[in-house]
Amino acid sequence: MWELMLATEQLDIYMDEVNLKLEIRMKSERDLVPLTIRMNHTDLTQLIYTLLEINRSFRGDIPFFHTKKLPGKA
Repeated sequence: MWELMLATEQLDIYMDEVNLKLEIRMKSERDLVPLTIRMNHTDLTQLIYTLLEINRSFRGDIPFFHTKKLPGKA
């Protein structure tokens, strides 16, 4: 069952707790039907991690540690 978690002028975010799904509906002034994106819990976790990295970059945060590249790995 979908539950509205956030409603703004640009988007609505719904959660289906039983099926572990997230739905984002992005509104547009030129389109009558909003763009809908659904994702599972794994995709949501990756999205959150990515958004946090972008936020840190925007704020100019200095990481506490740097990841070490292993030999033979890209």
